[in-house]
Amino acid sequence: MQPISAEDPTWIGPYRLLGRLGEGGMGRVYLARSEGGRTVAVKLILRQLAQDGEFRQRFAQEVAAARRVGGRWTAPVLDADTGAAVPWVATGYIPGPSLSEVVGKDHGPLPDTSVRALASGLSQALESIHSVGLVHRDLKPSNVLVTVDGPRVIDFGIARALDAHSAAGDVRTRTGAVVGSPGFMSPEQVRGESITPASDVFCLGAVLAYAATGRMPFGSADSGVHSLMYRIVQEEPDLVGVPQRLTGLVRACLIKDPAGRPSVAELIEATRDAEPAGAWLPGALLAELGQRAARLLDAELPASAHGPVAQSGPPPQSAQPPHLGLPYAPTAFQTPPPAPHPHPYMHHVPPQHVAPQHLPSQHLAPSPPGNGSGSGARLAVIVLSIVIGVPVVGIVLLVVIGMIVGDDDKTPEIREPIGAVPDAYVGAWEGVMRAGTEGEFQGRFDIVQGEKGRMVATVTYTLPHALCQDRAPLVSASDEKVVLGGGSRAKTVPAGAKSCAKASQNQVLKAQPDGTLLWETMGASTTLKPAETSDLAVHPKFIGTWDLPVKPAVNSLRVTIKQGAVGDEVATATGAGSFKECRWKAVLSGAHSDRLVLGPLTSAKSACPVRGSMVLTPAGEGKLYASRADRPKGTVQEELNRRDP
Repeated sequence: MQPISAEDPTWIGPYRLLGRLGEGGMGRVYLARSEGGRTVAVKLILRQLAQDGEFRQRFAQEVAAARRVGGRWTAPVLDADTGAAVPWVATGYIPGPSLSEVVGKDHGPLPDTSVRALASGLSQALESIHSVGLVHRDLKPSNVLVTVDGPRVIDFGIARALDAHSAAGDVRTRTGAVVGSPGFMSPEQVRGESITPASDVFCLGAVLAYAATGRMPFGSADSGVHSLMYRIVQEEPDLVGVPQRLTGLVRACLIKDPAGRPSVAELIEATRDAEPAGAWLPGALLAELGQRAARLLDAELPASAHGPVAQSGPPPQSAQPPHLGLPYAPTAFQTPPPAPHPHPYMHHVPPQHVAPQHLPSQHLAPSPPGNGSGSGARLAVIVLSIVIGVPVVGIVLLVVIGMIVGDDDKTPEIREPIGAVPDAYVGAWEGVMRAGTEGEFQGRFDIVQGEKGRMVATVTYTLPHALCQDRAPLVSASDEKVVLGGGSRAKTVPAGAKSCAKASQNQVLKAQPDGTLLWETMGASTTLKPAETSDLAVHPKFIGTWDLPVKPAVNSLRVTIKQGAVGDEVATATGAGSFKECRWKAVLSGAHSDRLVLGPLTSAKSACPVRGSMVLTPAGEGKLYASRADRPKGTVQEELNRRDP
C-alpha cells in the first residue's frame, strides 16, 4: 500500500483515506475507513471517464446490479456515489494479496488441492455474479484475492460500464480498445463479440491454469499483444504442469466455442468436494496471510499536510453520498475535518469483549521437531468470520491466523492423510490388459490413500460386452511394490454380466522409473500410465454428435458424447434400420487427451442387443477412429464423422 499523496483527496464521501492500494484502467483504489470503523476499498473513477455521460449512466446501472450480488466468495459492494463529480464505489476490504502476487511473487504455483479449492470458490462466486444478470468480463489473477478461508472475487460487472454499445454487448470502447486483460480474455472477447457467462468460464480456466503452473495458458505478451490474442483464438492452451486431476476441468473451460464449455453449475458440482475450508493453502502461505492481516493494525492516517489529524466533529453533511436511486445533484470532493480519534481503528468503536472459547478451532498435529533447541513448530489454523473494520479486538483476533506457536522458526507443515500407500501409486492409471479368454481389454486403477486392509483401489475392466468394477483392499505396500487383494464387486454393466469373473486375489503394482506402473497378476502383465481423474474428464475434441456408418447399414450408429467423469454415462447412441428405435447408453471407463474408452452400449429394451465397448482416438479435424470390441478380428478401425450442429 502506498501513502496518500498531495494529488489524492483526504476523504471520499464518508470514508477517510488511509492509503492507495493500486491503480488501473478505470481509476485508483484506496484503503479507507468509515466513521463507524469499517475498512473498505474505494475505487475512484478516472476524471476523463467521469465526463462521459453514457459511461456514467452505465456505471450507475452496473453498480446498482453489483450491490445485489451476495455469496460467500465475493467482495460486497457497500456504497457508491455514481452522481458525484468523480464517481466512486466502495466495497468490503479483503485483507489478502491478489492471486497474481501469491503465484507471481510470493509463493509460486499452488498445489493441486489448493487449485481445486480455488476452482470451487471461484465457480460459486461466478454463480452469485451471474444470478443478478452480471458478467464479470475481467476475471484474472489480480481480481482474485487470497484469504485464509478462501478466495474472493472483486471488480465484478464494473468493466461493462466501458462498453460502447450496451445493446450489442460489444466489448470495445470508443477508442477501439478491448475490455479485459489480454492473457485472460476469451476468444469472443478478443473478436469483440457478444459476451455471456461462458466468457467468464473461459477466463476461469485461464486463472486456474495460471494458479497451477505460474504461466498464462496462451503465453505472455512478450511477442506482442496481437500475437497473444491470435493464440487465444486459434491455438490450444499450454497445460503442461497442470496436475492430472485438474487437466480435464481446465481444458473444458478453455474450449473455444462458448457453447461447448461447462456451465458454472456443472463446475460447482465437479468441485463440490473441494470447497475451501480450513488449511486450504500451504502452511507457510497461511502464516503469511495472517501476518498481512495483522499489519492492518499499523495503518496510519494521511500525513498532516492534508489536514489536522485530530479535530472534533464528523464530516460535513455535504460529504455524505446520496443513496442510489434517489435524485441528487453531483457534488465536488470536499476535505472535511477528521473524526475526533487520531487512530484509524478507533473511530467511535465501543469496547467489546470476545470469549476465546467461542472461536471455532481445529485439532492440529505437531510438525516434526527441528534441529535446534526448540520443541518444534505448530501451525494454529483458526477460521474466523471477521469483517475488517469492526471493533479492534476483533481485528486483533485475526493475528492468530497462521500464527506459529513455539520457540523456533521452522516453517509449519500441513500433514497429509495418514496411510501406507506410497505417493507414487496414488492416482488413476490405465492400460491395455491381455489375459484369459476375453483377450485384450482396457483396465483402470483408481488408487487412494489408506491403511492395510482398507479398500484403496477401484479396479475397472472394460471387456468387449461388459464393464466390471471391483473394490480392492491393500494387502501390503512398499516403495518397490503395492499388492492388492481380491476385494468385492462394486458394479457390472450390464447388471449381472456373466463375463465379469471374480477379481484376482493377488494383483501386484510396481513403480517404474519413467512414472508408469507395472501390473502383474497370474502370469499376465501390462504397463499402466497416468490417467485423467477430473470430474470433467472428456477431452473437448471428443464432445459432440458423431455418425458411424458401417456395412451392413443396420450396424450403423449415431453417437453423442458429453462431458463427465469416469464412471458417468457420457455417451448415448441411436441405431439404424431395424434398430432405429433403439437407444443405448455407455459409461466412460477411461479418459486421456488422445483416447476415450466407452463401456458396452446397453439399452433398456430387450430387442436392442448390447453393443460392444469401444476405444475412440482422434483422426484429424472432425473425425474419430473407433476400435469396437464386437467387430470381427482383423476389422480395420472404423471412422466416425462429426455431425454438424
